[in-house]
Amino acid sequence: MGNIGSTSTWIVGGPVGLGLAAYMYDNRIRNRVRSGDNLKIRIPELPEEVVDRIQAYLPVSSYFRSRTVSRRWRTTLFVPNFLEIRTEVHSKEAWLFILSYRRCRNWSFAYDPAFDRWHKIPLSFLPPDFMYPTAAAGGLLCIRAYMDGDQVLSVCNPLLKLWKALPAWLEDRIDPVIGIDINPLTQEYKIVAVGSYESGATTEVYDSRMNCWSVTGKLPRKMSFARSAFCNGFFYCLTSGPPDALLAYSMEGGVWRVVPVSRPSFLWYGDIVEYLGRLLLVGALRIDQSFEGVRIWELRESDSVAEWEEVETMPDRLFKDFYRKGKMFYSFQCVGSGNSLYLHVKKTPRVLVCNLGSRPPTWRWLPNSPTCADWSEVSIWGFCINPRMSVSI
Repeated sequence: MGNIGSTSTWIVGGPVGLGLAAYMYDNRIRNRVRSGDNLKIRIPELPEEVVDRIQAYLPVSSYFRSRTVSRRWRTTLFVPNFLEIRTEVHSKEAWLFILSYRRCRNWSFAYDPAFDRWHKIPLSFLPPDFMYPTAAAGGLLCIRAYMDGDQVLSVCNPLLKLWKALPAWLEDRIDPVIGIDINPLTQEYKIVAVGSYESGATTEVYDSRMNCWSVTGKLPRKMSFARSAFCNGFFYCLTSGPPDALLAYSMEGGVWRVVPVSRPSFLWYGDIVEYLGRLLLVGALRIDQSFEGVRIWELRESDSVAEWEEVETMPDRLFKDFYRKGKMFYSFQCVGSGNSLYLHVKKTPRVLVCNLGSRPPTWRWLPNSPTCADWSEVSIWGFCINPRMSVSI
């Protein structure tokens, strides 16, 4: 193995190699203590690769506390070699962010599924006017502000506490539907903004590489409100009508189309989410003025035909608690990452998660989420941050 301080003689790979290195290092110190030389011990430095691997195994929440250890530890977080090691040893499952819609600078929490716990992630680095979370993807969050009567959109990395305001839209827009899509290879991103109150309103796309907006295709129909999701190169919008419709915008072609699919029978309210390259509809059923359950459908398309195929049902025992019978069933939000779908009913402090990767799918409540005085202003957003600490804005 050679001398402990010799970097060239250390071979470390994965947990086994890391454990062996730590054991031999610890054994050398223990032998010196036993020899009575403990008063003159000079602890040798661990090789840099070993330190990098030890640091890479820390939970994400510990990285930023570790920056205070030394200057090297502070700079290591952004070195490509370290980021590669970290990607190898950590899962890519997203954290679930819960933000107050008007107080997100001071009230922002994230659920870490790897450790089954919540972390406080303050956004106080943002200017006071930026307080309306709008969209999220990868390691980035879009937040909107109202300044002097105009809307301003910003992009931030909540962990690195970096942000920038985007250039103004090319056309006047009132509360447009916003979506963000990140290229996992280049980390470049595009943001789609489409007006929500005008018939035939144009679409604008922001390109982070060019740092500018461009005007593209017009909406095929009026869109008063929409839930949205990216899936397989398309930006889908589920409109609330009348009548309801599913619209799809091609990121490559820059044009919209109406997906020829009918809404499921008795659907009262629905949200769409991407799941491993498939588009899902999560919705509540209402029959004879009574809410009867929550279903999950998958979009099936072939040629010019499309349909929603039911793939999962929320268990009755959980639905009764989710719905809280006797109270108004406020619209819920659903976000997803990997195999997990997170569902949250507005104005309630609990989050339900469905693991679609299990057979059969499993459902459970998350640990108690952070307390909030007014849950009517809480929104949830999910996005991957584990492999995205180097995401630029």
